[in-house]
Amino acid sequence: MPLLPDSVRVAVRGWLNCNQVLLRSAAGHVLVDSGYSACAAETLTRLREPAMLGDEPLAALVNTHCHSDHIGGNAAVARAYGCPITIPRDEVPTIDDWTIQARWNAYVDQFAEPFAYQATIAAGESFRGADRDWQAHAAPGHDMEGLMFFEPTGRILISGDALWENGLGFVWAHEPPNPFVEAALSALDAIERLAPRVVIPGHGEPFADVAGALARARSRLGAFAGDPRRTARHMMKVMFVFSMLHRGGIALAEADDYVARVPCYRDLDERFLGEGLEGLGVRLIGELVKTGAMRVEAARAVPTMPA
Repeated sequence: MPLLPDSVRVAVRGWLNCNQVLLRSAAGHVLVDSGYSACAAETLTRLREPAMLGDEPLAALVNTHCHSDHIGGNAAVARAYGCPITIPRDEVPTIDDWTIQARWNAYVDQFAEPFAYQATIAAGESFRGADRDWQAHAAPGHDMEGLMFFEPTGRILISGDALWENGLGFVWAHEPPNPFVEAALSALDAIERLAPRVVIPGHGEPFADVAGALARARSRLGAFAGDPRRTARHMMKVMFVFSMLHRGGIALAEADDYVARVPCYRDLDERFLGEGLEGLGVRLIGELVKTGAMRVEAARAVPTMPA
């Protein structure tokens, strides 16, 4: 039995871009999440592939949450297809006042193009896609206002960043008890209660070993729960490699100046690490090289994972 019905198609991307999930139906095709702004042209190319939309129209775009790698392509998709956009209702303040979104993106060195939405969705509501009803469930933790979408007949879960096959989206560092860890654990508990047959994650391939993924995600959160220093270090590395994906890497000689310019590194260091910014960029690169997330070529550090 295939993991997914033919009406549910996934453009698996990398780590700079989330996956795009296309719910196909004669009543109108629905897209879930749109990727990162810098890769919007590639997103549109992927959507036009015969396995996705081909030359057919798109009826709607729905977002799981409003991080830059999930909403960055919204404006480009709306221009290309003239489709309405639905966002999680609790995300409305950060989209209505785009200066909030812009300040956050500047804080972590990311970018998203402003867009207009036409509808909202909240936990307990549903939308129609692929001739199926998709229930919205709260998915806090990585994004405290995020949602995941569950189709109960086929037991298919579009999890956003609440659960991947080998982890989940990062949670913010905080002194114990960490409310972001506790929220993420509650989202995992909700997934376990839903008992999906297959999960379509925000990043990575769809998977059926849900019990294994839940165990791995809980183990990771357990390691972070009482160790804000470890959590902060992990956040720094995730945000650094994400930014290097859209920047195409960085010269080793420029790494320390870069982290000194991006406010999140100073704040995390001052609150949780106390190491100072001198040498921090080079240290982060060294740690990322050890884990295989980056490599150094000709005195330049570049990510090893796909965008």
